[in-house]
Amino acid sequence: MRTACEKSLKTTKAPRKSQKHKSVPWWTQELTAMRKTKNYLRRKYQRTRNNEEQREKNKATYFEQNSKYAATIKREKTKSWKEYCNLTTEAKPWNAVYRLAAGKKKKNNTQITTLRKPDGSLTRDMPETLRLMLECFNPEDNELEDNDHH
Repeated sequence: MRTACEKSLKTTKAPRKSQKHKSVPWWTQELTAMRKTKNYLRRKYQRTRNNEEQREKNKATYFEQNSKYAATIKREKTKSWKEYCNLTTEAKPWNAVYRLAAGKKKKNNTQITTLRKPDGSLTRDMPETLRLMLECFNPEDNELEDNDHH
């Protein structure tokens, strides 16, 4: 059934995005600068070996920058999540949020719409549309109607 549908129905495939430049929606230029600074301070702390007093200063500076960086990431994530939640419609405010949290958000947003029945009317809902598709693709095999060819 699946093979028949794939061969007979046209589908479009989205081009694959490059993994190299993939980013998250909450990332900012400020975070990029903070990450570079944090990495610089970490390397500076790790390279200081002979002077214990300077090593402790570098360690304190690094850990302070690291905690600021982590707090900024958390703040940006929360801000982005709140913006996403505010974009949902007022009629069904938890619809998109629930699907995302439950892992039920579909990656492919194609939907089967209504189909015209043999009598000329349209299907009303998804189960009726699927039943009509099954009837058309898999007609009932009635042995009484079979002739020598069958």
